[in-house]
Amino acid sequence: MLKNMNIRSGITAVSLALAAGLLVAVLALYQRAQERLDWLVEVAGRNVLIVRHDGAAGMVAPPGDDFLSYVSQLPGYRRYALRAEGGRRPNAFDYYTQYVSEGYFSLRGYRFLEGRPPRQDADEAVVGFGLRDLLGEMVAVKGHRVRVVGVLASVADRGWPDRVVEEAVFLPWRLQRGVPTFFVEFASEREARAALIPVGDWLEAHGYSGYEAVPLANLYGLELRWKLRNVLGGALLWGVLAVVLVAAANLTAFRLSRALERIRELGIRRAVGAASRDVLREELVASVAWTAWGLGLGWPLALVLAGWFEARIGLNARPTTTAALGTAAGLLALSLVAAYFPAHWAARQPPAGAVRGLVSSLPQKRLGLAMLGLILGVAAFAVQLGVNRSAEEHTRRMVGDLSSRTAVYSSFLFVGARSVTDPRGVTPLTYADYEALLTSPLAGHLAALAYVEAYSIPVSGPDGRAYTYLRSYEDPYPGLAGARLLAGRWPEPGANEAVAGLTLAERLFEKGEPLGQSLQALGRSWKVVGVFQGAGEALPGNAASDQLLVLRQDLGGTLPGARGEILVEKRRQAPEGTLEAIGRFLTERHADPKLAPIRPFTRNDLAPEVRAVLLELAASYRLLAAVILLLAGVGLAAQTLMIARLETRTLGVRRAVGGSRIRVFAELLWPLLVAALLAGAVGTAAGAAVSYIAVRAQGATWSLPWVQLLFVALASPLWAAAFAALPAWQAASVPPAEAMRSE
Repeated sequence: MLKNMNIRSGITAVSLALAAGLLVAVLALYQRAQERLDWLVEVAGRNVLIVRHDGAAGMVAPPGDDFLSYVSQLPGYRRYALRAEGGRRPNAFDYYTQYVSEGYFSLRGYRFLEGRPPRQDADEAVVGFGLRDLLGEMVAVKGHRVRVVGVLASVADRGWPDRVVEEAVFLPWRLQRGVPTFFVEFASEREARAALIPVGDWLEAHGYSGYEAVPLANLYGLELRWKLRNVLGGALLWGVLAVVLVAAANLTAFRLSRALERIRELGIRRAVGAASRDVLREELVASVAWTAWGLGLGWPLALVLAGWFEARIGLNARPTTTAALGTAAGLLALSLVAAYFPAHWAARQPPAGAVRGLVSSLPQKRLGLAMLGLILGVAAFAVQLGVNRSAEEHTRRMVGDLSSRTAVYSSFLFVGARSVTDPRGVTPLTYADYEALLTSPLAGHLAALAYVEAYSIPVSGPDGRAYTYLRSYEDPYPGLAGARLLAGRWPEPGANEAVAGLTLAERLFEKGEPLGQSLQALGRSWKVVGVFQGAGEALPGNAASDQLLVLRQDLGGTLPGARGEILVEKRRQAPEGTLEAIGRFLTERHADPKLAPIRPFTRNDLAPEVRAVLLELAASYRLLAAVILLLAGVGLAAQTLMIARLETRTLGVRRAVGGSRIRVFAELLWPLLVAALLAGAVGTAAGAAVSYIAVRAQGATWSLPWVQLLFVALASPLWAAAFAALPAWQAASVPPAEAMRSE
């Protein structure tokens, strides 16, 4: 009995420590994220409105002095600043440019590391922190020779609204080209909010419906709020609740078994005058000691979890005093609630019966408590499987069926972390580069190699017109690019044939079957012989469903305006670094210091940002699944010990009348395995539903790995058996005589 009690004590300590560690880490994560949100909002300016173009297509008629005259009369108006995006040219040495008016830097909260703002009447400029080496230099920007007179302090920690500031060049507003954005500062946040509706009404009434007014702080806050909702609201808070529920079930079972094993002692105390409230108070005081143990063991675990969160999710979860105090209060409440009901039940037993070891209304059916933990653990595991598969499926839908061993080398400017602001142009790849690669030693490491040229052109059909990309290719481009033929065939050389993406075909041939019909592109007529399914988003190298594919030889070679791309698929046994070596080979062929090095783009590089969010969710659920399944397992072990303790005499009778140890063991274990199979099915279904909600909340494609989910459901009894087999075997091994003497 003492050995069983020690095992249950260890289970309780583990449950409390895991719950404490997760609570501390998640509360700290939430607190630090909220502190960062408050800081960002303060830095951005709670009292600043941004009036900008809403991104709708078509001609833009921007507001002008009439708008500035109007806002200057609003209550609380303080000042304004202007900015226009100058952008950059992709295939030339060109800095990313912004044109700004006087006072822009102070209004936006940008501090100067060195130097000063540019004078509006001079050919001067300011650069971001990443271009600080240009301070004092004369540089050519957008056809102007300007002297860099100031460098901004780094704003990298302010989030995506300022992502281009680090390596941007700021020119005086008088040189402005492009659509202006207005920043209007008011005396207080209340007055800025009050101006939102009047400003919006004025823009609508004066024909500037393409412009919108929003609080500037929203641009920063929304990013972090989405992050909190995705990672905390979508995964961790739900998971922590599940962990707390399982820990509470384990703790309740421990307190109940403790009360049962002390029932005779409690009966004697009641018989000699102790009141029920005395017994109840002692049990509650003992639960406080368990809380202290849980916090002591959970604190180092919280540090480990904080490091995991920061490495995998990128958010700071280092423990804080507030998180520790909040966790202590929560665990104390959990321990008291878990101890109260067993203690209240024990204190109500009649002393005469309790002294003889007899109890009334004994709650023996607690298998549901153990199965609750298993259901939650299986559900969390199923969720991470569903989110993982959805991330891959979403990537496939957006990028196309690009293999994980395929890389793209592109003449297109890829809008990635640095390519927008990198002043170096993109190397224009040519057919000669493709031929050189074909004959290079690197070709021996490749399973396939293809070349394609893209043209941005209008395409006309019987029922519509579209502006899209025409890709002239050489085999095996369609297969490498992930294009799947839905109908018809691929073009044959010399026949002016084309294959249209499904989306493009639906637009150009709304009223009939596209196969066999003609469309107009590049001043020529092309016969549609096939329809393909490609990527949902046009990215470097992939064949999107709104594009047109033709053979390069039918086009007559390279035409003006072409942008070349090379696609490769490396062999499975190819050396590490093969794709990077190809990039260096192509870069060295051009050897132009004004052009950025050529690098390979894989499907992960081309995937949209939402894929990263989904993978963060999957990582969170993976951690929670491990914690919950561990808790569920030790809970199953504890419940099996308790069941065996309650049925010791019954088991002894079965052994005495001829029942073998194996049979008694099976009779103890079988109900657990059946319940575990049901728990696995329920948990898998619940996990599938939660994964659907989590994925669709991101606007991503939902997909489930049905075979893996079926395996998880069927493997649940194995997990239950792994934890329950030992205590069941120990109970079945008790000699019949000893078991029948137990009370």
